[in-house]
Amino acid sequence: MVLLTFVAKGQTPVQITTIPGNAFVYVGSLERADNDVSNSQKIIIKIWGGSWFSDSNGETSFYISNRNGLNVVQTNVGPYSDKKISLKAYKNGTKTDFYIVPNPNEYTSFAVSSYSYGHTLDSKFVQITSQVSAPALPEVSFTIIPTLMTDGSGNVGIGAPASPGQKLSVNGSIRAREIKVETANWPDYVFKQDYRVPSLEEVDEFIQRNNHLPDVPKAEVVEKEGYSLNEMDKILLKKIEEMTLQLIQLNETVKKQAAEIDKLSKK
Repeated sequence: MVLLTFVAKGQTPVQITTIPGNAFVYVGSLERADNDVSNSQKIIIKIWGGSWFSDSNGETSFYISNRNGLNVVQTNVGPYSDKKISLKAYKNGTKTDFYIVPNPNEYTSFAVSSYSYGHTLDSKFVQITSQVSAPALPEVSFTIIPTLMTDGSGNVGIGAPASPGQKLSVNGSIRAREIKVETANWPDYVFKQDYRVPSLEEVDEFIQRNNHLPDVPKAEVVEKEGYSLNEMDKILLKKIEEMTLQLIQLNETVKKQAAEIDKLSKK
């Protein structure tokens, strides 16, 4: 393990390198109990990098407090791998100590700085130290809350890690004034002369066999995999257009029958 310091962003981060090996990097302590009415302490931890490779070139921040319960929030800009390094907490009397722990089986390389502040406490940069053995203290379990996360491909996660192949992943609802979806192959082809509209009898037979409309995915598939808003819009419009043509055909049949009935009634 190699430990050295350098100046960046007006702070003095510490560089940690494992090749591979054990390292427990102390990054600060919450000094007061969560039920202490004067407890306003916060710790901000910033990590640059993560491994020897380009899969973790970004900047990761942890925002930690423990008033009314331990709360750890994470933001991430650029590629970061929680398989390379992780955040752990240990109970040290009335304090809770925090450590950045590299995966001992990985080649890791990162820089870290930490800042602590709070009511009646000295605001200060934490003196980063490193040791090869785990603290002889009980480990504290906690949940990290991801807020805004990005990866090296420009994918973004809100309330969830960024998902490969998805430019935006959101764990929760979205409120917007307008959403514009760009698409192709809009189903106006239904109105072309050579398009065959299924009969109502065919649709009925399909529903009896499958319990869903033709072209519409099954409920269990949607519940497991979700669905594409773009594709579902096209499917639903196609069904509306087909039903419109079926109603037009049905209306023509009804008008012909009405005319025939009218003729018969006049005889």
